[in-house]
Amino acid sequence: MKQKDGNGVILVAVDNSEYAELVSKEASSIASQKGSDVVILSVVSVPSLAEEGEIDGASIEQEEREYEKLHRMLIDKYFSDSSSRLVESKILHGDAADKIVKYADQINADMIVLGTRGRGRIATALLGSVSSKVAHHSKRSVFIVKDSKPR
Repeated sequence: MKQKDGNGVILVAVDNSEYAELVSKEASSIASQKGSDVVILSVVSVPSLAEEGEIDGASIEQEEREYEKLHRMLIDKYFSDSSSRLVESKILHGDAADKIVKYADQINADMIVLGTRGRGRIATALLGSVSSKVAHHSKRSVFIVKDSKPR
């Protein structure tokens, strides 16, 4: 991403969960305050050990289309007033946490904004958490958006 001015870049990582709008709303507020450019990023999960014939290309393409639609909606709803900022959409493939950390480094992001699903301690311990992995492995500042509604 080529920055429009010297105010940095915020990487906004979203998936197709209900948190995408909450994360985008927070990121928009931060970007407006800082005058930062924005990259909205989603990662299509592709198993790293899958053989070429084991990957369902049709479902990957469908997920890409869903992310493209989501990104357009988020940009229109939360970043349309950003005529002074650049806003880009990016879709990558692979392990979400790994791709988010590496792409943030690649674009020299000042901050990563993402959400957490709040699965609970047991599920997080067993499955891991993208937000937790990003926070632990990134050299960038990480802003984790949590849903304030009680579960």
